[in-house]
Amino acid sequence: MNAMCNILAALSLAALGTGVSGCMTATREYAPGEVRQTVTAFSEANIQNAVRTAVSSLYALDRIKIQAGANRAVVVVEDVRNDTNSRGRDAGSLAEALGQSLREELTNGGKVVVYNREAGQYATVKVTPQYALRGRLTQRNLRQDDGDIQIEYNLNLTLTDLQTGLEFWQKRVHIGKLADARNAM
Repeated sequence: MNAMCNILAALSLAALGTGVSGCMTATREYAPGEVRQTVTAFSEANIQNAVRTAVSSLYALDRIKIQAGANRAVVVVEDVRNDTNSRGRDAGSLAEALGQSLREELTNGGKVVVYNREAGQYATVKVTPQYALRGRLTQRNLRQDDGDIQIEYNLNLTLTDLQTGLEFWQKRVHIGKLADARNAM
């Protein structure tokens, strides 16, 4: 009798587990550009789109001039400042992801070479960057009349000639989101 109760209990737990697991979202992989749902935070898709838009604008204006005797201009990407509501580790990783995406997009565009300060200190041939690309990500949350929150992110970039200090290019990429006040960050 005791063995029969154990078998029935095990079958009941298995049936209960199957019913509960049917309601959960299955883990799956997704591509970085694939948007499953819009999120209120500045997402990886937002990073990629903002950086691609900005670098395309920079290249389209043809503001970067190559020094005589060089194949490509040398740009150093400064740390991107994160002035959003993200805190702690998220704030640092967001700024790092923006900086890395900017370096990647610039390097792979083939029109400039990105100067790596960490590696440059050990280089036997010293190179001086011509330009510095600086960035700042800002966020504003605006409450609407119906109580929803309008979230405005702006990625502000500036390209400066390091020899003269003149700004050659500026770009502001705006990303707006609308969220229920309960879901806003």
